[in-house]
Parts: sequence; C-alpha cells; structure tokens
Amino acid sequence: MYERPVLDPLPAIVSEGRFAYGTFAKPFGRTNMLDVERPYHHAVPRFIKRFRLKEWVAFYLGSSRYILMTALYDAKSAALALFQGYDRETRKSFGFRRILPGGFFRFGPSLDGCKVAYRSRRDLLAYDLDLSGGSLRVRVDHRRTRTCPALEGEFTLPWNDRQTAMQTVCLPLGLNRAMYSTKALCPMGGALLIGGETADFSGPDSMGILDDHKGYYPYRLRYDWVIGFGQDPKGRRVGFNLTDNPVKDPERNSENCMWVGGRTFPLPPVKVTRPRGVYEDWVIQDTEGRVDLTFHPETRFDIRLNLLAAQADYSGPFGSFKGFVRSGEGEKIDASWVYGIGEKKYLRA
Repeated sequence: MYERPVLDPLPAIVSEGRFAYGTFAKPFGRTNMLDVERPYHHAVPRFIKRFRLKEWVAFYLGSSRYILMTALYDAKSAALALFQGYDRETRKSFGFRRILPGGFFRFGPSLDGCKVAYRSRRDLLAYDLDLSGGSLRVRVDHRRTRTCPALEGEFTLPWNDRQTAMQTVCLPLGLNRAMYSTKALCPMGGALLIGGETADFSGPDSMGILDDHKGYYPYRLRYDWVIGFGQDPKGRRVGFNLTDNPVKDPERNSENCMWVGGRTFPLPPVKVTRPRGVYEDWVIQDTEGRVDLTFHPETRFDIRLNLLAAQADYSGPFGSFKGFVRSGEGEKIDASWVYGIGEKKYLRA
C-alpha cells in the first residue's frame, strides 16, 4: 500500500535559504519563496526571483447542479482573472476572463490574512482568506455582457480542524527550486445570482476547494491535472486532487490526495491519457490500484495566448467521472457521482 509521510507544519517554507520539502498537515506560517538562495546555478537578485515565481489562488466550488471555477493567476509575463461556471441541468456555461499585465496581483507571504482582488468598472473578483478567524470568502460581481449574464455572488467556506480536510506540499523541481501548494476541501454556503435566477449553495451537497499555489516552474511547463468533489451516498464530502507535473521523484514527491469528510489521504503518482483528444474521455490511473478513473468532459473551455514573452495553450473542461479511488484505509469509493474539472496545460513564460 502506497504511503507518504505527513509532517507537522513549519513556521516557514524556506529556512536558511533552503526549501523544506515534503507533505504537511497544514499550511506553512509563511510561504517565503523569495528567501530561497540560488534557485538557479548562480545567485540572482530578488526581482529576478519574483519574476520567475508563478503564483495563483483559485477556488473550485459546486453543488449537485453547478460547478464554478475562479482564479487569480500571475505568471509575471501575464496575469489572468477568471470566473467560469457550468449548469449541469441546463448544460449551459457562463463566466468571464480578463487577461492582464504581469505582476498585477500581490499575494503576500502568508495564506492567513491574504486579501487579493481584481476590480474594474465592470467586474469584481475578490478573495479574503482569514484562516485564524476560521473563514474563507469569495465575492464576484459582473455586469452583463454579450457573452455572459450579470453575475453577483458571495461564498463562505469554514476553516477549522473539524470541517476542513487540507494538505500542503513543497516539492522539488530541480536545483534549489520548488513548487508549493495548499489544497483544502470545505463545506460552503452562499448564493450566486445568474441573470434573473438565484443558484443556492446552502445545502449539504455544496462545497468548495481552496487552491493556493506558487512555483519556480521551468520556462516551458506542461502538466495534466484533474480535481473532483461531491457528496457521496453516505452524505460525506469526498474529493480528490490528481496531477502529473514536472516534480522530481514523483513516487516520493506528489500532491495527489483524496479527502473523505474531514480527513486527507495521500495518493500515489498518476498518468493521464487522452486516447481520442482533450474533449473525449480522459483515463487517470496509478500503478498501485488506488486510482482508476475516467473523466468525461461536458464543456469546452480553452485559453490560447501567444505573446512575445509568453505563450499559453490551456484546456479546462468541466465534467463527470466514472471509476473509483481507494482511501488510505482501503475503502473503495465509487466516483460516478463526482463532478469536477480537468486541465491540460502548456505554458511558456
């Protein structure tokens, strides 16, 4: 049976110029990625490290009817504010995206107390992460456009040991470079006004996942990723995070995990294959018999960007799953009621 040690949280991700690698039960006190020494072959000034550090905060929110994805993403050569939703009942998508100049967002060295937002005359997308106060808040406000109805909503997710299943990782990318991620599955309350219709997110099937992420990724980055969540037949919140990314020694260094209620179980590395392309079924499997999934895309969502300093080729469909995932206790959990998001990403930046 695959195992990966889960360590106690540390005050900082970088100490004496070096990263603290591993899987941790809770977030670091400070994700001080810019304090690392010699992330490349030679010492580089702090502004170079800042420019190479890709950062984002995202939320994946949903109920049995709706799936929502929202992200504030900064690759330093370009930035993105995104809110995308999908109504599984009507099979309609809605949302907006804004491509912004790089360096637009300031995320800060601590997840606790992080406040970051995109504001314009037409749009608002704001996060308020108060871990010590026990809550995460997401707000969105969008004036109607030709391609998207008016949107107005607020969502609150509790942050505590009883309700929140969380995992933090710091994983090596080579030399003294690393990627960091905190992901957590929480119950959720709130509502979203979509045009003239209110989508309610106050039931036990409503939940959300926080994704806080930073990384000294290579100039050319490719990865595959899926995330799924939902309420199982026993009434539990269940979800999983599965990725195939460029970390070193993925048997030991992985962010793959599943959540059952308030508990987190590490999962082994996986491979994602798409025999018939991005918008046909994806196959996600490991070699341990813990993960055997098929992801079925139900929407089309692409971002194509080609600038002098950056290129992005991104596909991120919403969809459903079949197959199973086994918890660390050996429980085989049917994924046929799970909804989620897949990503196929190439980034040159």
